[in-house]
Amino acid sequence: MSTARPDTIHPDPVSALPADFRIGGRLAVRAILRELACRHVLVTLYADGRRDAFAITRLTHVGDAEIEFDLTGQEPFVRTVATARDVAGVAFPGQVKTQFRLDGFAVAAVPEGTVLRACMPVELYRIQRRDAFRVQPPGFDEAVCVRRLPPDGEVRYPLLDLSAGGASILLPAGEVVPEIGAIWPHCRLEAAGGRVIPCDLAVRHIDEQGPGSGNHRIGVAFHAMPGEVLRRIQVYVIDIEKRLDRRA
Repeated sequence: MSTARPDTIHPDPVSALPADFRIGGRLAVRAILRELACRHVLVTLYADGRRDAFAITRLTHVGDAEIEFDLTGQEPFVRTVATARDVAGVAFPGQVKTQFRLDGFAVAAVPEGTVLRACMPVELYRIQRRDAFRVQPPGFDEAVCVRRLPPDGEVRYPLLDLSAGGASILLPAGEVVPEIGAIWPHCRLEAAGGRVIPCDLAVRHIDEQGPGSGNHRIGVAFHAMPGEVLRRIQVYVIDIEKRLDRRA
């Protein structure tokens, strides 16, 4: 039987988390959730621990005792969560994974659409691990990062790994190594099945792949991305995770 791998985009078993990752008390929890709402950080909600039953959304309200998530247009999840016993939330503000459980939740109709209301969590977990939550696209995905070169050229780099916040690509020998901080506008991620995700990238890390090879691993972060595009990236990350788990 396969077991869940550590450092995933999905909820971690609470029993496996160190005690110092836990933050308790409504005031502290409320402050962290309000920060997620103010920064418009995407939150993935999972129903009953099922990795195939999720919604990628945002916190739309953080009150004294209650929080709300926008579920407008996510009818399959709305139907699932209406009978769910448990809902867990996972967000990635920066490199820290924030995880919490929802209690006393219910779907409600509002003038703007559909929301999930829940009681303010009494605790959450801020999970800090270096280089965590990255997935490696399987080879048959043929995943690449396509960089636009003005005025009308482009170059394709193999996509080595992907996370909700960025990616690593392989820069072959002979290519000009970029500067840290460089912005690559109008790029896109491509994978098998017609998956195309537009993105702007910022160069964050550069590592040589093997002494004298001339190849470089370039770490890039998604830059100034619309929420809907970030949602598509998270869906792809989750899809890779699901397929890797089935093969484990």
